[in-house]
Amino acid sequence: MWDFILKRKFKFVPLNDKDADDDMDRENLLPSGAQPRIRRGLSWHLFVLCIVSTACLSVILGAWIGNATRWDADAFSIRHTSQYSPIIEDITIQYTALPFNGSLLASNPFRLDAGPEVDAAWKSLGADYSAALIPPLLAARSGLAPDQVKIKERYGGGYPAHVEGMHHLHCLNLLRKSLAWNFAYYQAEGLGPFSNDKDILKHHVTHCLDILRQQLMCTVDIGVLGQVWYQPEGEPPAPFVDFNTVHKCRNFEEVRQWAEEHQLPAAEDTPVDFLEPPREGDRVWTEVP
Repeated sequence: MWDFILKRKFKFVPLNDKDADDDMDRENLLPSGAQPRIRRGLSWHLFVLCIVSTACLSVILGAWIGNATRWDADAFSIRHTSQYSPIIEDITIQYTALPFNGSLLASNPFRLDAGPEVDAAWKSLGADYSAALIPPLLAARSGLAPDQVKIKERYGGGYPAHVEGMHHLHCLNLLRKSLAWNFAYYQAEGLGPFSNDKDILKHHVTHCLDILRQQLMCTVDIGVLGQVWYQPEGEPPAPFVDFNTVHKCRNFEEVRQWAEEHQLPAAEDTPVDFLEPPREGDRVWTEVP
């Protein structure tokens, strides 16, 4: 009776060694050339599941990397296209598409003839800012050497250094002042570079010209200038270059504000012992570098 119940419930359960041997013999009795049937269903499903899961994870990971790169594109761009600056510790450099005002004939406050109004416009850009203070811990990363000019510890320490973009604007402003129709006005004022003799002034102007040349070559603009049809009255249409193009620009105003807020006092407002004298072993130039 128990033999019947076991066989009924579990299909077949050998009760002794002889029955087990007989059962194995029955399983091995296959027709000649026949192959045993292998159960593949479960392993095949697992294989398909692994392939689908891997594909899904790859898509998700790729999308995440793409979004992360896009979200941080501005930070990557400034690190890739600029030397390190302590400015990026305080502000986020962002890139925005801005149209240039490239009008040939329509003037603006920066193109006026010499006078207080145009001077105020250029001054608002930070063209006359003093040097900023660079903390000692950021000096090396900013390209400053240990033996460059330092401020005494009693006055806070650090290195005086100009923001290069503000220096470029200073140079462009000096070129504006040196234009033939402006030169006499600023020479008569005798302020800033125009307080020097004409040979030093000439070196200053040509220095600025060449600095801007190198900057323009360093960051060469690869945009293109299209042309429009221009037809003066009584004349046939002719092509004319359209200088009003769109550019990807950094957030200038925040950089200018940083440079303004980090200015050191003017030379006439600082103590006579404000700077550390050179130490033994520091480089001291015998000619203007």
